[in-house]
Amino acid sequence: MTRAVAKTLAAVLVAVAAAVLALHGAKVIVVDNEMLVACVVTTTALAALSTIGAAWSEWRQQRLGSRLDLVEFQLDATLWAIVDQVGPGLDYRDLGIAIYRTSRRWWWPWKQRLRRLHRVRASHRPVSSAITFTPGKGVIGRCIETRAVAAYDLAQMYKDLGQPTEDEWDALPADVSLNLSYSEYLDTRDKYAVVIASPIIDDSTPQARVRGCIVLDGPDGRFGDLNTDEVLALLNSATQGLLRQGV
Repeated sequence: MTRAVAKTLAAVLVAVAAAVLALHGAKVIVVDNEMLVACVVTTTALAALSTIGAAWSEWRQQRLGSRLDLVEFQLDATLWAIVDQVGPGLDYRDLGIAIYRTSRRWWWPWKQRLRRLHRVRASHRPVSSAITFTPGKGVIGRCIETRAVAAYDLAQMYKDLGQPTEDEWDALPADVSLNLSYSEYLDTRDKYAVVIASPIIDDSTPQARVRGCIVLDGPDGRFGDLNTDEVLALLNSATQGLLRQGV
């Protein structure tokens, strides 16, 4: 949206400057030298920026494509390793996995949000939610907020809750509601069963920083199999591998 607005404004400025130059050349209007210089500089600068921007955009798209290929390979390999670790009975197609990175909008830098970098969706359970995760919201947000593993058997937790009203939902503690609104709860309660989020911790600086999290999505009844030290070690290994590759 922001890029679209910026491009629109740039196009309007170029159009206005070009119109002024054309009308002055046709002697329809008369403008002073300062205005002529401003129009020439505007059109030249924006044309140069457009060309440079296109070149950088192409480079970024190529780099992003390479990064996504790497992420896809790493996530897919991690899922197969988890299946191998858990053993018979766990179907690869019942598992989903995703990488989220922390980010900030330039016009709202003090508010952190979570952007999904890539996902391998569970083919047996192809679901999605419209939630924009932030620190503290959802299992993903709780992982970022606490800077620790967040593991939830959502299917069992929601069964135990029954069918809460909106007032009852709003009265629940944050570690149960996960700071989801009532409408967000209704949207997700039948979509996800076991969700385990492990933080991506970057130790390359004097003070360790949480860059995001890796999220494992599993089927109902598998919480005990997936919430183990061995599976968490596989998730952590995947995040460290991606960090070393600059993802």
